Amino acid sequence: MQGQLPTRSSEEPVDTRYLLYSMLGLSEKIKENGSGATVKGITQAKLSQFEIPFPPLEEQKRIAAILDASEALRAKRWQALKELDTFLQATFLHMFGDPVTNPLGWEVRTLEELGEIRTGSTPPSKMEGMFDGDIPFVTPSDLEGTWIKNSRSVTETGAKKSRTVEKGATLVCCIGATIGKMGKAATFSAFNQQINSISWGNSVFNSFGFEMFKFFKHKIVNDGTSTTLPILKKSLFQKISVPVPPLALQQQFAAIVESVERQKVAMKAHLAELDDLFGSLQQRAFNGEL
Repeated sequence: MQGQLPTRSSEEPVDTRYLLYSMLGLSEKIKENGSGATVKGITQAKLSQFEIPFPPLEEQKRIAAILDASEALRAKRWQALKELDTFLQATFLHMFGDPVTNPLGWEVRTLEELGEIRTGSTPPSKMEGMFDGDIPFVTPSDLEGTWIKNSRSVTETGAKKSRTVEKGATLVCCIGATIGKMGKAATFSAFNQQINSISWGNSVFNSFGFEMFKFFKHKIVNDGTSTTLPILKKSLFQKISVPVPPLALQQQFAAIVESVERQKVAMKAHLAELDDLFGSLQQRAFNGEL
């Protein structure tokens, strides 16, 4: 159907799926037209000006079916990403057993024996030239469960006023509501005081160490929530004992992690394309061009 779609009178039928996609598209328009410095909002007068186009019922169903198909592709890709994470966890347990209970009797050592443990810090914001550089500055919100992302950055000078780690280090939030949240440094990074880092030494492969330590999230949360403000101090954090299987076996697992991560990168790129496709189809549909 080409051209501007008509709006609907109260007596005309409507397809519920079409209405749902219409409301999703309208929510994006509301976001774009919101105003306010701290909390964005939209006035009732401006909201009442938005119109939802409603073609005949059969056309609504046709458009909804196209968008359903696009949404189904996105859902399958998201599910595939989740299954890769589940696969890694299952593979780890098969090769090494539960690292918390250590049923296979691997050698056990503390974190401080296995590498360098550091607590981050924030560069002084009142000093010029600290932020908006090329070095990621990681806070708990950036910990993604795999590699980190970063919304802020610091300069080289700012990094020297903070704490830094090399690519592959494990970063763990040890204070506040997000205690136990983890991520792996994607590159040389600085990080704030809510995070402890583990720079694994020669006895632990980075990928193995990170995947192993995910199993300790429950312990970190439990050990850190005995006070009003959840916190696990560095002195206790570095005393956590973990199993250390042979390096050759760790290396086998690290190769599997690398393969899975390549697949995840490809899947996320495809998912981004599907998101763009869905947005384009939605816009065309409600402009009468689909």
